Amino acid sequence: MALPFFVSRSERIKLLVSTKALGRQLPIWMTLGGFFGGFFVMTQGLVAPEIGVTLFTLAIVSGQAAAALMVDSFGMLGLAKRKLSMARLAGAGIAIIGLVLSSGLGVQAVSGLIVLPLLAGFGSGFQQAINGRLATKTDSVLISTLLNFVTGTALIAVVVLAFQGVPDLSNGLPTDPVLYLGGLVGGIFIFIQVTVVRQIGVLALGLSLLLGQVVASLVLDLIAPITASNFGLLTYLGVVLVVFGASMVVIKR
Repeated sequence: MALPFFVSRSERIKLLVSTKALGRQLPIWMTLGGFFGGFFVMTQGLVAPEIGVTLFTLAIVSGQAAAALMVDSFGMLGLAKRKLSMARLAGAGIAIIGLVLSSGLGVQAVSGLIVLPLLAGFGSGFQQAINGRLATKTDSVLISTLLNFVTGTALIAVVVLAFQGVPDLSNGLPTDPVLYLGGLVGGIFIFIQVTVVRQIGVLALGLSLLLGQVVASLVLDLIAPITASNFGLLTYLGVVLVVFGASMVVIKR
């Protein structure tokens, strides 16, 4: 992700100007979006193996929808204020009902760990808004993406050192290249978010990603599960409701 700063003089200049403006013309809070991303990544590693990819994704999306409704409706963090219609509210509600059905709430006990991805999704909604605001302020999507990863990595490093100490790398790093694809995909993901959030708003962005996320997570839980999964009618009905509700929010925006 840092490569463009070495090959593009204009991006290097923007990065230098932004660094000098930090704390003055560029408020510190605009650089903290990555903290939400770091928390998101940690919950992926800790919670997804326990509750399954599908439930984890649906919880994330529900949290994102709640945050995005707040950001868009009140024009928070300097983004454009977008009308909160009954159709958008109904769509968000339907998506939440889909989460409840697919998770089995009210039918069987569900791990309290589901609260963590809900919080991570809520923070992710604000992360998208902050990163978009930073890109506007610096006139650079690349700078916003880079700072997102720097602050997110810093948070993860502090947590690892605090709870596990210095990692033992005496046996070397993993040699399977597939294990490193997550970071690459994450970089592309953040870059796309920062690019489009200013045009379509946080809620439309977050829920536009929903269909791919939910379908992919369901497929992964079916063909390559990381935890024991017991899919039934409620699971599939919940997925359909989440997709339908999210579509209402995006189309009626």
